[in-house]
Amino acid sequence: MRQFILAIIVTCFASSAFANSKIITFQERQPSTPMKLTSVSLSPGGGTINAEGTMGEYGRVYLTYTLTADANGKGGVVHGEGRGATKDGSFQSGTGSGSYYRDGTKFIMHVIFRISDGTQNLDKIVFDSFSREMTHDVYIAK
Repeated sequence: MRQFILAIIVTCFASSAFANSKIITFQERQPSTPMKLTSVSLSPGGGTINAEGTMGEYGRVYLTYTLTADANGKGGVVHGEGRGATKDGSFQSGTGSGSYYRDGTKFIMHVIFRISDGTQNLDKIVFDSFSREMTHDVYIAK
């Protein structure tokens, strides 16, 4: 009987905790952008990927991703730097950090970027090292 009452109390607390929890969702800031790979530089502990593309409100964007591999080579950390030139002659810049993992020849990166206009994005970058294809998806964090 004591276990039954305890189970009911735990169930009530768990239900109220789930009812009050918030789910994090991210809305696209812009459509997925194909990027043009401009260079890859390798180092003993990782490498650097440079790319460019036209990314909605950010205009013509130039990006550098610096990857540092974990010991097993299946993932690691990534640092991103970006600059966007718009038609009106202004620039925006962004910097961010995150992590990546490998899936076959693909590198999947998740980076939180802070942009110079105060916005923040969660970016998902997928680079296929065999096909040289890259996409950059931008989601609103702030």
